[in-house]
Amino acid sequence: ILFPPPDSKEGSRPPLSDLETIKKLITDQFPLLEGTPGMEDMVQQLLSQRTSVADSVKCNIYSSNSDSTATAICGDAAHATGGVSGQGCNSALVDSATLSDCLIQHYQSSNNSTDTVQSAKRAMLHQSVSSYSQKAVPEGHALYDLSFGNDGKTLPIFRNVKAILSNAVDALFGGKFGIGKKSLQALLASSSSPFVDIRREREKYYVEDFPSDEDFRGELEKLYDIE
Repeated sequence: ILFPPPDSKEGSRPPLSDLETIKKLITDQFPLLEGTPGMEDMVQQLLSQRTSVADSVKCNIYSSNSDSTATAICGDAAHATGGVSGQGCNSALVDSATLSDCLIQHYQSSNNSTDTVQSAKRAMLHQSVSSYSQKAVPEGHALYDLSFGNDGKTLPIFRNVKAILSNAVDALFGGKFGIGKKSLQALLASSSSPFVDIRREREKYYVEDFPSDEDFRGELEKLYDIE
Protein backbone atom coordinates (compact mmCIF):
# COMPACT_ATOMS: atom_id res chain seq x y z
CA ILE A 1 0.00 0.00 0.00
CA LEU A 2 2.75 2.44 0.94
CA PHE A 3 4.95 1.71 -2.07
CA PRO A 4 3.04 1.41 -5.36
CA PRO A 5 4.86 -0.07 -8.38
CA PRO A 6 7.37 2.27 -10.10
CA ASP A 7 5.34 2.16 -13.33
CA SER A 8 2.16 3.40 -11.65
CA LYS A 9 0.84 6.68 -13.02
CA GLU A 10 1.75 9.83 -11.12
CA GLY A 11 -1.16 11.21 -9.13
CA SER A 12 -3.36 8.17 -9.67
CA ARG A 13 -5.89 8.08 -6.86
CA PRO A 14 -6.09 4.74 -5.01
CA PRO A 15 -9.43 3.36 -3.83
CA LEU A 16 -10.99 5.17 -0.90
CA SER A 17 -10.62 2.01 1.19
CA ASP A 18 -6.82 2.32 0.87
CA LEU A 19 -6.95 5.93 2.01
CA GLU A 20 -8.95 4.97 5.05
CA THR A 21 -6.62 2.06 5.80
CA ILE A 22 -3.56 4.29 5.73
CA LYS A 23 -5.28 6.98 7.79
CA LYS A 24 -6.06 4.38 10.43
CA LEU A 25 -2.49 3.03 10.39
CA ILE A 26 -1.13 6.54 10.90
CA THR A 27 -3.52 7.54 13.66
CA ASP A 28 -2.99 4.22 15.44
CA GLN A 29 0.72 5.01 15.65
CA PHE A 30 0.30 8.77 16.19
CA PRO A 31 -3.03 9.33 18.00
CA LEU A 32 -2.50 13.10 18.23
CA LEU A 33 -2.83 13.32 14.43
CA GLU A 34 -6.41 12.08 14.49
CA GLY A 35 -8.75 14.76 13.19
CA THR A 36 -5.88 16.84 11.79
CA PRO A 37 -7.12 19.07 8.92
CA GLY A 38 -5.77 17.92 5.54
CA MET A 39 -5.06 14.37 6.71
CA GLU A 40 -6.69 12.88 3.63
CA ASP A 41 -4.56 15.03 1.32
CA MET A 42 -1.46 14.01 3.23
CA VAL A 43 -2.32 10.32 2.88
CA GLN A 44 -3.04 10.82 -0.83
CA GLN A 45 0.40 12.35 -1.34
CA LEU A 46 1.97 9.44 0.54
CA LEU A 47 0.20 6.87 -1.62
CA SER A 48 1.15 8.72 -4.81
CA GLN A 49 4.89 8.48 -4.10
CA ARG A 50 6.82 6.30 -6.51
CA THR A 51 9.22 3.67 -5.24
CA SER A 52 12.70 5.16 -4.86
CA VAL A 53 15.71 3.54 -6.50
CA ALA A 54 19.32 3.80 -5.33
CA ASP A 55 21.96 3.68 -8.06
CA SER A 56 25.64 2.83 -7.85
CA VAL A 57 28.45 4.52 -9.79
CA LYS A 58 31.96 3.20 -10.45
CA CYS A 59 34.18 5.33 -12.69
CA ASN A 60 37.63 4.24 -13.83
CA ILE A 61 39.04 7.77 -13.99
CA TYR A 62 38.09 10.96 -12.15
CA SER A 63 39.65 13.63 -14.38
CA SER A 64 39.46 14.95 -17.92
CA ASN A 65 42.25 14.43 -20.44
CA SER A 66 44.63 17.16 -21.57
CA ASP A 67 42.60 17.91 -24.72
CA SER A 68 39.70 19.41 -22.77
CA THR A 69 39.15 21.81 -19.88
CA ALA A 70 40.75 20.53 -16.68
CA THR A 71 37.90 18.88 -14.76
CA ALA A 72 37.64 16.52 -11.79
CA ILE A 73 34.73 14.62 -10.28
CA CYS A 74 34.32 13.84 -6.59
CA GLY A 75 31.96 11.97 -4.28
CA ASP A 76 28.88 10.28 -5.73
CA ALA A 77 29.70 11.54 -9.22
CA ALA A 78 32.73 9.24 -9.13
CA HIS A 79 31.77 6.39 -6.80
CA ALA A 80 28.18 6.28 -5.56
CA THR A 81 27.27 3.25 -3.44
CA GLY A 82 23.61 4.07 -2.81
CA GLY A 83 24.11 4.49 0.92
CA VAL A 84 25.08 0.84 1.44
CA SER A 85 28.29 1.64 3.33
CA GLY A 86 27.17 4.89 4.95
CA GLN A 87 30.39 6.52 3.71
CA GLY A 88 29.03 8.80 0.96
CA CYS A 89 29.65 12.10 2.75
CA ASN A 90 32.97 10.99 4.26
CA SER A 91 34.33 9.78 0.93
CA ALA A 92 33.28 13.02 -0.80
CA LEU A 93 35.14 15.05 1.84
CA VAL A 94 38.22 12.85 1.40
CA ASP A 95 38.05 13.38 -2.38
CA SER A 96 37.84 17.14 -1.89
CA ALA A 97 40.82 17.13 0.47
CA THR A 98 42.84 15.00 -1.96
CA LEU A 99 42.03 17.33 -4.86
CA SER A 100 42.97 20.33 -2.72
CA ASP A 101 46.33 18.73 -1.82
CA CYS A 102 47.05 18.04 -5.50
CA LEU A 103 46.26 21.63 -6.47
CA ILE A 104 48.56 22.93 -3.72
CA GLN A 105 51.31 20.59 -4.87
CA HIS A 106 51.13 21.16 -8.62
CA TYR A 107 49.54 24.56 -9.25
CA GLN A 108 51.21 27.95 -8.72
CA SER A 109 49.08 30.95 -9.55
CA SER A 110 50.36 34.01 -11.40
CA ASN A 111 48.88 37.39 -12.32
CA ASN A 112 50.80 37.42 -15.58
CA SER A 113 48.43 36.94 -18.52
CA THR A 114 50.89 36.16 -21.32
CA ASP A 115 50.09 33.20 -23.54
CA THR A 116 53.07 31.28 -22.17
CA VAL A 117 51.93 31.72 -18.56
CA GLN A 118 48.31 30.82 -19.41
CA SER A 119 49.51 27.68 -21.16
CA ALA A 120 51.61 26.79 -18.12
CA LYS A 121 48.56 27.31 -15.85
CA ARG A 122 46.48 24.94 -17.95
CA ALA A 123 49.25 22.35 -17.83
CA MET A 124 49.49 22.69 -14.05
CA LEU A 125 45.72 22.31 -13.67
CA HIS A 126 45.74 19.17 -15.79
CA GLN A 127 48.65 17.81 -13.79
CA SER A 128 46.70 18.54 -10.60
CA VAL A 129 43.51 16.75 -11.64
CA SER A 130 45.51 13.87 -13.14
CA SER A 131 47.38 13.41 -9.87
CA TYR A 132 44.09 13.57 -7.98
CA SER A 133 42.62 10.85 -10.20
CA GLN A 134 45.60 8.56 -9.62
CA LYS A 135 45.18 8.92 -5.85
CA ALA A 136 41.38 8.86 -5.63
CA VAL A 137 40.42 6.11 -8.10
CA PRO A 138 41.87 3.28 -5.94
CA GLU A 139 39.98 4.66 -2.93
CA GLY A 140 36.73 4.80 -4.87
CA HIS A 141 37.12 1.25 -6.16
CA ALA A 142 37.98 0.00 -2.68
CA LEU A 143 34.85 1.66 -1.24
CA TYR A 144 32.74 0.05 -3.98
CA ASP A 145 34.14 -3.40 -3.11
CA LEU A 146 33.63 -2.85 0.62
CA SER A 147 30.04 -1.78 -0.04
CA PHE A 148 28.97 -4.53 -2.45
CA GLY A 149 31.30 -7.41 -1.63
CA ASN A 150 31.81 -9.74 -4.58
CA ASP A 151 28.94 -8.13 -6.49
CA GLY A 152 27.21 -11.41 -7.29
CA LYS A 153 30.32 -13.57 -7.64
CA THR A 154 30.79 -16.55 -5.29
CA LEU A 155 33.89 -17.63 -3.40
CA PRO A 156 35.03 -21.27 -3.65
CA ILE A 157 33.16 -23.39 -1.10
CA PHE A 158 35.96 -23.70 1.47
CA ARG A 159 36.83 -20.01 1.35
CA ASN A 160 33.15 -19.09 1.47
CA VAL A 161 32.54 -21.17 4.62
CA LYS A 162 35.68 -19.72 6.22
CA ALA A 163 34.54 -16.17 5.39
CA ILE A 164 31.05 -16.80 6.82
CA LEU A 165 32.49 -18.15 10.08
CA SER A 166 34.96 -15.27 10.32
CA ASN A 167 32.17 -12.73 9.78
CA ALA A 168 30.07 -14.45 12.43
CA VAL A 169 32.90 -14.27 14.97
CA ASP A 170 33.48 -10.59 14.13
CA ALA A 171 29.79 -9.81 14.52
CA LEU A 172 29.58 -11.67 17.83
CA PHE A 173 32.74 -10.43 19.54
CA GLY A 174 33.80 -7.37 17.50
CA GLY A 175 37.38 -7.65 18.72
CA LYS A 176 36.46 -7.89 22.40
CA PHE A 177 38.68 -10.16 24.53
CA GLY A 178 41.04 -10.31 21.55
CA ILE A 179 38.56 -12.41 19.61
CA GLY A 180 37.71 -11.48 16.03
CA LYS A 181 37.81 -7.96 14.64
CA LYS A 182 35.48 -5.01 14.38
CA SER A 183 32.64 -5.60 11.94
CA LEU A 184 33.15 -3.95 8.56
CA GLN A 185 30.41 -1.38 9.21
CA ALA A 186 31.93 -0.45 12.59
CA LEU A 187 35.39 -0.30 11.05
CA LEU A 188 34.29 2.03 8.25
CA ALA A 189 32.52 4.29 10.75
CA SER A 190 35.38 4.50 13.24
CA SER A 191 38.64 4.05 11.35
CA SER A 192 40.70 6.75 9.66
CA SER A 193 42.50 4.13 7.54
CA PRO A 194 42.22 4.55 3.76
CA PHE A 195 39.56 2.38 2.11
CA VAL A 196 42.35 0.78 0.05
CA ASP A 197 44.10 -0.50 3.20
CA ILE A 198 40.86 -1.87 4.65
CA ARG A 199 40.01 -3.59 1.34
CA ARG A 200 43.45 -5.20 1.05
CA GLU A 201 43.33 -6.40 4.67
CA ARG A 202 40.06 -8.19 3.79
CA GLU A 203 41.42 -9.86 0.65
CA LYS A 204 40.31 -13.30 1.86
CA TYR A 205 36.65 -12.29 1.50
CA TYR A 206 36.91 -11.50 -2.22
CA VAL A 207 36.98 -13.58 -5.38
CA GLU A 208 39.35 -11.18 -7.17
CA ASP A 209 42.51 -9.62 -5.74
CA PHE A 210 42.48 -5.86 -5.39
CA PRO A 211 44.75 -4.20 -8.00
CA SER A 212 48.11 -2.83 -6.89
CA ASP A 213 48.96 0.87 -7.11
CA GLU A 214 51.07 0.04 -10.17
CA ASP A 215 48.10 -1.69 -11.82
CA PHE A 216 45.90 1.36 -11.27
CA ARG A 217 48.54 3.69 -12.65
CA GLY A 218 49.05 1.48 -15.69
CA GLU A 219 45.31 1.49 -16.39
CA LEU A 220 45.17 5.28 -16.15
CA GLU A 221 48.15 5.61 -18.49
CA LYS A 222 46.30 3.53 -21.07
CA LEU A 223 43.27 5.81 -20.83
CA TYR A 224 44.85 9.24 -20.96
CA ASP A 225 48.58 8.88 -21.55
CA ILE A 226 49.49 10.10 -18.06
CA GLU A 227 53.18 10.85 -17.74
